[in-house]
Parts: sequence; structure tokens; C-alpha cells
Amino acid sequence: MTTSSHVWSFLGRPEVWIGLAAVGSSLVLFWSLRGAPPGFSAEGDDESEAPPSSYRDRAIAGAATGLLMIMIGAGLASTWGVLWSLPVFAFGFGLVLTLIVVNDRYRHVSPALRRTVALSRAGLNTSLLAGTLIVVNVIAYRYGGHVIDLTRERAYSLSSLSRNQVDSLERPVVFHLIHGRSALARRQYDRVSQLLELYRSARPDLVRVEPLDRVAELSRVDDLARRAPQLAVMQGGGVLIEYGAGDDARFAAISNQEMFDRPSDPRGLGAGVYESAFKGEDAVTSALIRLREGKTSKVAFTTGHGESGSSRIAAEGSAIDVWRSRLASTGCEIIDWNLLQGPVPEDVELVIVAGPKEPFKPQEAARLRTYADRGKPLLACLGNSVPTGLDDFLKSFNLELGKGLLVDPRLNLNGQLRFVFCLFEPAIRHPVSNGLGGDRALLVVNGAPIQFVGTKGAADENAASVSPRMVPAPIVRSGSGSWAESDPDMLQPAYDKDKDQRGPIIVAAAVAEKAQVSGREVLKPRFVLVSSRAASDDSVQGLEPTNLDLLMNAASWLRGREDSVGVPPKVHAALTLTADPGLRWRLILAPTIVAIGFVAGVGALVYYIRRE
Repeated sequence: MTTSSHVWSFLGRPEVWIGLAAVGSSLVLFWSLRGAPPGFSAEGDDESEAPPSSYRDRAIAGAATGLLMIMIGAGLASTWGVLWSLPVFAFGFGLVLTLIVVNDRYRHVSPALRRTVALSRAGLNTSLLAGTLIVVNVIAYRYGGHVIDLTRERAYSLSSLSRNQVDSLERPVVFHLIHGRSALARRQYDRVSQLLELYRSARPDLVRVEPLDRVAELSRVDDLARRAPQLAVMQGGGVLIEYGAGDDARFAAISNQEMFDRPSDPRGLGAGVYESAFKGEDAVTSALIRLREGKTSKVAFTTGHGESGSSRIAAEGSAIDVWRSRLASTGCEIIDWNLLQGPVPEDVELVIVAGPKEPFKPQEAARLRTYADRGKPLLACLGNSVPTGLDDFLKSFNLELGKGLLVDPRLNLNGQLRFVFCLFEPAIRHPVSNGLGGDRALLVVNGAPIQFVGTKGAADENAASVSPRMVPAPIVRSGSGSWAESDPDMLQPAYDKDKDQRGPIIVAAAVAEKAQVSGREVLKPRFVLVSSRAASDDSVQGLEPTNLDLLMNAASWLRGREDSVGVPPKVHAALTLTADPGLRWRLILAPTIVAIGFVAGVGALVYYIRRE
């Protein structure tokens, strides 16, 4: 016995609605081509030379069927595959082409057949043009090299950092794309696959992408697990990077959890909308850097002066955990070093002074100087609100921290004049800022002006004080509407031409040392100064991620890794819409019904016009 549930189940099947839509479209197309109601002939079809009415109806029905078969073939090609569509395409094209050839001789005596032949030709031309465009698009996508990314955030393009790493590869790289079994992992799979394809297309001679299904490819999984124990912990899907070949290959595992931030509302996963932040490029490029270097570089953060990240001030929002984590992800070993305990260890490649709130003691400054005299680089985020104890140390690099606090009434954060956005100027070219687009800016909080020793405006304008070996260069400057406010307690700062320094003001500078290598003079990276103690704080980086990008570039330049300098991987928001069965069928049926109604309306309009 048939029940209502069986009926609704039958009506819920897609084949039923597709069939009804096909029948409806055929009838509408048939009566539109015929040009007359059932039982009547269109004007002009009753001439003596016109074919009989039954022949006309068969020809029109055949043309409508052929055009419908072409559309069905297109649907089969997109869902089932090209092979399934070939017989349907052949039947539809053959039927329409035959009817055009046979009935072309009646175009002057039968308006109905003239319309049928004209529409059939238009349908064939349209389908052939669409097919040609689709084939060209597929060929261009597969063999045309880099895709054209028109998204505002360049979401489907590799950053300059990633391109530099891929271009400098010397050993083969295999990305093993691990399938996840959960619904969430399946949604993430496509985005990760798109990212890895960008790496492969950038260097197809050395980079391969190989999907790996744990269930269907057990023998391959066992072989890979023996060489890469990291595979055992990747249960939710991800990427296993194989750098090199054979027994010398090194591996790095990146799970999906590392590439996607958790959604802010986990309950939304089953509600039809899934939103996440994709950090895959960051994770993959950082892993490539670690694998290429093969050894860790030791980076020391000074402590003992209230620097950002110390346990005493972490609660104030001055932590630098994000920066330290990013350095660690690129193969650096992070250590804390109190200069009162002893000199900087010999194996430290870079010393970072991250926003001290208390001055360095003379003994500490001397040990920093001893470290620098060994030719080692330093990176400092310093302000002038409190003494630093490093004035003579900075002067040895031809740098000074001037007086006043940077303010800008135009380029600031929500009206806070001391939270100044400093745009990157195309005219200032330096490896630290290369790759950071002109539409990005450094957020400088309570910034101080940086002066070059021996230049106008510096505390020491004497040219004899300049160290000839040290070559300072600006990296970032404030806008022309900014100035260094000489009265920090003023509630409403106003520019005073007699006391204040007018912008643009240098807020980040790099120093290179002249050195002789193989009989020629080169510039060796030595020092980078950012004139804001809070430039590296997590809270400031959260407001402007460019701060971390610049600091990472500076660290790479100072460590001699210029191939690692560029735009760090971007974080992109990915929005995935899922629909329940009811909504899905409404989305399918609504445009179908509208299309049928449109065709019927056009047919009725044509009939009315021709009847008049």
C-alpha cells in the first residue's frame, strides 16, 4: 500500500524533478517553435509548398529533443564524467544537425520550420562556443602556469617569502596530502590541496603533491610510516612534507589543526555555515625553512629590564609569544639571556632587545658592545619615554633616539594620536621592507624619532662623530602630517614649529657595515632599530599584523637569510556554506521553476506578437 511518506520520499528524489523539468522544458520549447495552439497552424504554414502539419510537428519535436539532449549531456559531464556524456552529446548533436540539413529547404515556406532551423543553429553555435571556452579554460588551468588571483587579499597567491623558499630549493620536495575522515576534514581538504598546488606550480621540477588515503593505500601508508613516525599522529588529516629523497630525506608533519583556526562558535559547524581562518601557507613555508636549514639558529631575548614577554608584565598585554613562536617555527632556538649573568654565548646568532622599561646598566651595555664587536647582529625595539642606557651603543651604529613622541592627527588608530600608522613608501627600498606592499603600514605606539649621527637635527651633528664603517638607512617613516610632540603631557597636541620636529620622521632604520669579502666591499647586516617599545607586543600585532611581518623580515635579514625575507604567509578567512536537504532542493527548484516560467513567458509573448 502506498502511503504519503512513500509519495514524499519519491518526490524528494532529484531524478523525479530533473525529469519533470526536462519534460516541461521540452513542451514549452515545442509550442514556442510551433507558434500556434494545438490543432491550429501558424500563419503561412498552410501554403501549398509547405510540408504537412504532422511532419512539422515531428521535426519540431525532434529539434527540441536534440537541444534538450545537449543540455543533459552537459549535466552528465559535470556530474558523472565526460565519458558518460559522449553518447548523449553525439545523439543530440547528430539529431539537431540532421534536422537542420533536411528542413533548411522549407525555411521560405514554413515559418515554424524557419524558427526551428534558426533556433537549432543558434543552439549548436552556443554549445560549441561554450564547449570550446570550457576546454580552453581547463587547458589553461592545467598547463597555463600560475593562476591569476583577483582577490583583494591575494588569497590564492603565494607570498614573496614562500616564492623565495620554493625558488631556492635544491632538493626534491613531496607533499603527502593526508585525507581526513571527518566531515570537517573533508571541507578543509580542498583548501589545503589548492595551497599545495600553488607550491607545485611554482617549482614543478622539484615539488610534487601526492594524496594519501589511509584506508585505501595501506601498503603505502606502512612504508611511509616506517620512514616518518610523524605520520602516526596525523589522524585528522594534514600534510606530511618529505624533503630530499631516500634515507637522507627529512620529514615535517603539519596537521589540519595547525592550518585552520577553530571557529569562534563551534556550534555553527552543523548549522550550515562554517567559518575558519586559514594559516596553511604560514605553516608550510615555516616547515620548509626548518627542513632546508637542517639546524637550529639560536636567538637570544634580553631580560631583566621589564622587556615584553617577561613573566612580571605578561598580564599587562606586553607578551611577545606570537613573535617567539613564529621564530621557533622557522627553525630558531629561542633563549632568554640576562646580561648580568654573563656575556652573550658564542653560538647566539641574533640578540633581540624587545621593549625594555628600565635602563641597561653599564656592565650590560658593555657586554652588548662586546657581542656586537664580534660582528654579530642585533634587533631592538626601543622608546624614549624612559632612559635606555644604550645611547653610546646606538651612537656606535650612527643612530640616535631623538626627543618627543610621534603623533599624527590623520593616520592614527581610532583618534588615538600616539597610535600612528606609518605607510611603507615605494621610494624607500630595503630588503627588510621589500615585499610589504604600499597599502600596508607599521603601527607605532609612543614612537620616538630616529636620527642619524652627523645629520641636521641630530643631537650630535658633528661629521667627525660618524663611524665610516656603519651605513644607516631608513626603513619606515611617518606621514607628512605627523610630528614629534615635545610636550608629552599635552592632552590635545598641536604642532609648534619652534619646538616640534615636523614629519616625515624615521621610525625604523637598518644599519649595515662595510666589509671586505674576496677583495670587494660588501654591506653586512648589523642592526635594526624600531623606535617603539610596544612594536613587538602581541596586543599591537593583533591590531596591525604588519608589525610582526616587519620584525620577522628584520630577523631574517640580520641572520643573513635574505631568501626568507618577504611577506610572511597571510591569514585568510574561508567561508563554507552547507545546506540541509530541504534548503538544497529549494535552491535547485527555485531557479529551475523560474527558468521554466521565463521560457514559457517568452513563448507566450512570441505567440501573441505573431498572432497580432
